[in-house]
Amino acid sequence: MIDATLAALENTRAHYVYIDNIYLYGRPASSSRVAEDIVRQPISVKGKIRLDIENRLRDLMAQGQPIMIVRFPDFYDISTDPLPRFLRWFGPPHLPHQFISTRDGAQALYRLVMDPDAYREIWHVAGDEPISGLGLQKITQEILGRKLPLWVFGPRLIKLLGFVNAPARGLQETQYLWQDPVILNTDKFVNRYGSAFIHSHQAVIRELLNRQ
Repeated sequence: MIDATLAALENTRAHYVYIDNIYLYGRPASSSRVAEDIVRQPISVKGKIRLDIENRLRDLMAQGQPIMIVRFPDFYDISTDPLPRFLRWFGPPHLPHQFISTRDGAQALYRLVMDPDAYREIWHVAGDEPISGLGLQKITQEILGRKLPLWVFGPRLIKLLGFVNAPARGLQETQYLWQDPVILNTDKFVNRYGSAFIHSHQAVIRELLNRQ
């Protein structure tokens, strides 16, 4: 797929926005937030594939191709899809995790795509402040006005589910991100475009529940 994409870029000089995640960062070296220029040290197959793609794109960016790389954390749906029955969590429920809603992600992309100076750059975009599973549970319970189970899918359970479920096998490879959280530093984006359009956890959860 990327071979075909790169061939098309070379032939058309089209603008290209590559949407990525945090797999290529591997385990964080410290508790500091990860900036765009940090050394990439993937430990999963998915991460190594993404690093290879990014290196090829960065080579073209250095040659002047109008390409940008936009990196997002998880979207809320990985934890909130079962609402209003329960919340999912894939690591220790007291550890933080970073999310963004699809709507906020789209707003961020619009700002980037419409800015000619955003190309040939890498951008980190995230939603509200990192939150733990317990924190997300508390917010949802306050909105619902009742208790809500938090189902924790630990490594052993994910491994067992992987025998019969392909998405679980994929999650097993990157579940370390729930145990050693990678938190994106979004200062570069916020300093240029602001964050007024980013919704709070409360607002996102309320909207998701209203869709049910």
